[in-house]
Amino acid sequence: MTVILTACTMRKRFSPDELLNARALTVGTTHSVGEDWRGRLRRAEPKALASDLYAGRSMMEVKLAANAVGARVTIASAGLGLVPADKQIPSYNLTVSPGSADSIFKKLPPGTNACDWWMQVSSDRQAEELADSLQGNPQSLLLVALPHAYLSMLTPLIISLSVASTGRLRVMTASSHMDIAPALGPFLLPYDQRLDGPDSPIPGTMGDYASRALRHFVTNILVDHPQGSITDHAELVRSSQSEWRHPQRKAGRRVDDQEALQLLRDNWKVAKGSSSRLLRIFRDEMNIACEQGRFARLATIVRNEVAAR
Repeated sequence: MTVILTACTMRKRFSPDELLNARALTVGTTHSVGEDWRGRLRRAEPKALASDLYAGRSMMEVKLAANAVGARVTIASAGLGLVPADKQIPSYNLTVSPGSADSIFKKLPPGTNACDWWMQVSSDRQAEELADSLQGNPQSLLLVALPHAYLSMLTPLIISLSVASTGRLRVMTASSHMDIAPALGPFLLPYDQRLDGPDSPIPGTMGDYASRALRHFVTNILVDHPQGSITDHAELVRSSQSEWRHPQRKAGRRVDDQEALQLLRDNWKVAKGSSSRLLRIFRDEMNIACEQGRFARLATIVRNEVAAR
């Protein structure tokens, strides 16, 4: 069976278990913080299927891609490790993104990286389950659609799987060849900025780029060429983008953090708290220039304010 490996989302449809907020953890060593978190997980009650818990466009695109080819979805969670989409899990607030009140790095020693934390929440059993799901059919693929931070965190796991040595791996990410491990380079499908251009059938934001590339690949290429090699698939991706134009970059108005925060608060209800909608409002309706990472940091501040009311 083809397997999709994607990332969790910060937006969740259910309020987190009161035990499972990273901000409530005590600062300590990576091991002690990990032990505390795992203990909290053992006491927490499951709230929903993973596929129902995570919200946002990114997860919607993954579901559409999975349905198109009958793929199994595994979600990489910074709080839970590798989670099958059909598993019941608790709701939680923990991220490896800086700037959030629930960033786990606020509780870990300086210099700790995402891979160090991944070792605390993932397990050999989870990795074995992922490997086993790819063993039944020698033609099955592992479709990896991850943002850069998660791709870096999971690279050792991905390259340890048999699909990496047998050519049954496809990687979709906003990262370039320069940013990913050399072992993954041969499997990177060549999607580029034209995915967000005026001719793209599936434009969006950088936050959902990998998932959008996944859906385009699955529904426009893989369904018609299921036996294609990585060379075949990469060439079909290039061909599909060949007549797409690059996005036009408009010189947006610059605002400082305080003004941006107030604009986020003013438009929060209109966008129903959707980061992607808010970013579109900033860029398309108000012509405000805001770098993706900065916007995510500011949106997290407002999201935390709303949650605390």
